[in-house]
Order: sequence, then structure tokens, then C-alpha cells
Amino acid sequence: MKLKSIYILTVIFVSNIGFAQDNAIKNQNKIMGAQNPSFYAFGDSSKAGVLTGSEGFSDASKIETKFAFINHFFRDNDFSLALDVKTVDVTSLGYSVSSANLHYIYRTQLNYKWTFNPSVSIGYGNNSLNYNNLVFEDQINVLTGSIAGVTVDPVNIDGKINYFDLAAGFTVRNNENLFFGLNAKHLNTPDTSFNSTANNKKALMISLQAGYEYDLNPYGQGILPAFSYLYLYNSFTMQAAKSRIDLYQEVILGNISLGLNQHVNNYEGITISQFGTSLSVFVEQIEFGINYSIDMVASGPAGTDFNSFELYITFDFNPDNKNKRGNNSRFYGL
Repeated sequence: MKLKSIYILTVIFVSNIGFAQDNAIKNQNKIMGAQNPSFYAFGDSSKAGVLTGSEGFSDASKIETKFAFINHFFRDNDFSLALDVKTVDVTSLGYSVSSANLHYIYRTQLNYKWTFNPSVSIGYGNNSLNYNNLVFEDQINVLTGSIAGVTVDPVNIDGKINYFDLAAGFTVRNNENLFFGLNAKHLNTPDTSFNSTANNKKALMISLQAGYEYDLNPYGQGILPAFSYLYLYNSFTMQAAKSRIDLYQEVILGNISLGLNQHVNNYEGITISQFGTSLSVFVEQIEFGINYSIDMVASGPAGTDFNSFELYITFDFNPDNKNKRGNNSRFYGL
């Protein structure tokens, strides 16, 4: 096997984490707008939030993700405007992705029970690759194992690329316990190739979401808090030959929530799964929490060396939700 395969494998890795960039956030059930921007209008409220996460084997090889959003509901005009920004960094490869997206979400009352929220989005993306971090065949001394700092191998790639991105979607929910969503990203299939002679367009990505909430203590009796809910959220995402399923089960007990989540990626018959746990605390209009996931293989856990950790905090600016008094149902006040 030629030593130049080190370079090839690196490029393959960079090209394949492109799908993960759209699904890097494990706390989808907490920040649903990251998956489908129509969810930013859920609850007819103005909100903001930040999230930071890391995933990988060690500090040197981890994928670092940062995400922030803010949205405002214009109550008199029945629409919301939202802005979110995200960065994904792979320091060991000198690879980073940055994006900023503006979303318009309209509110349509279908009847007294059901609400329809369609959305359109426009985004700006920037990908950068420091190819000085890559290793070429002529840099490796096969006798000593040392790696030279320079190469004479020509590098025909651009260090940075910029592109615009378009998306559209919708959600439909009732005012009790159920919602559905559909979103399509990369409608314009932007070209994200670092090589000016190549054609590496982002494939259209389709995502379906569904959520259900069940009141565990509707009569305020028993050992559970008066406001106790079981919340289930699922999403299915498909992009070209790749697909992903995200499953969430969360129990909300007054001002505390405990959850489990499972993530399954499928690409060319190879399935990689993750299993995670989450904990969050509600303080009036603020929620903050953590999520920890480990990779799973057919024989069991891949090991604690490969893990994913996220920390997030969200703010709800709706004055009507200031005194929930422990009622943290997602459908509260709808």
C-alpha cells in the first residue's frame, strides 16, 4: 500500500464528515430549529440559545461544534424571524465550516386546534482547509519514520470556499400534544469542493420530524410532581445514499428533565450508532442542560475514548411564560 494513502484517507475523512455537519447537534429535541427552522416559531414565542459540543477520540482529533440562535415572533403580523450561526472545527486537519442562516416563518391557524408554520431560509456558508496540516508521500522518510515539513507535491485546492444555501420546510402542531415537521435543505445544491476543477455539490437533504407529549400525572396525584410529562421526539434524515435516525425519550418532572437518545447513521451498508443520556434544569424562562453520548458497534460500546458531549442554554422571552410554576410542557399556554 502506497504511503500516499495517508493523504487520500485524510481527504476521504474530510469529504465524509460533510453529512455530519448538518446533524452535528445531538440535542435536537431541545433546539429543534437546528433541524427544521419552522420549529423556531413553536409556541409563538421569542427565544435565544447557545450550544457547544465536542465529539471524537481525543482532544487533538475532536470535532468541535458551536451553535447559537435568536428568533423574534411578530405577534401582530403572525410571523417570526430567526437567525442562527454554526461552526464546526476539526483542528487536527485544519478544517472548519461556518454558516449563518436567516429564516422567515409564517403562522397560519388552520382551525381552533391546529397551527401550520411554513418557513423559507437563506444561508451563507464558508468552508476552509489548511492543507499544510496534510501529510504527503514525499514528506515521509521510510527509513527513519520522520516527516519533513515541506512537500514538492503540487496541491491543486483552494484554502477557502464560500457559497449560498437555500432551504424550506414546515411544521404542523395541535395545542395539546402532537406535532409533525418536514424540511428540505440545500435546495440549490451549492458546490463545496476545495478543488476548482472538481464538482462536489451538497446533495438535497430531506428531514422528517414527529413529536408527542403525554401527561403522566393529569390529576396531580401520586408520587410524581403535578406537572410530569413523557416527551417523545423522532427524526429521519436522508441525503443521497446516507440516512440517519434520531430517537429521543424524555421525562419532564416539574423543573427537571431526564432523557435518553439514540442516533443511527447508515451509509453504504455500514451502520454506526450512538447512545446518549441527557439532563436539564428549568429556572423560570431559562433551560440549561447537558448531553453525553458514546459510540456503539455491533459488539457493544466502542469505548469511552470516543464520545460526544454537549452543553446548552436557552432563553424564552415570552412574558406570558414567566410564571410557569413548574409546568414545562412544550404545549403549555398554546
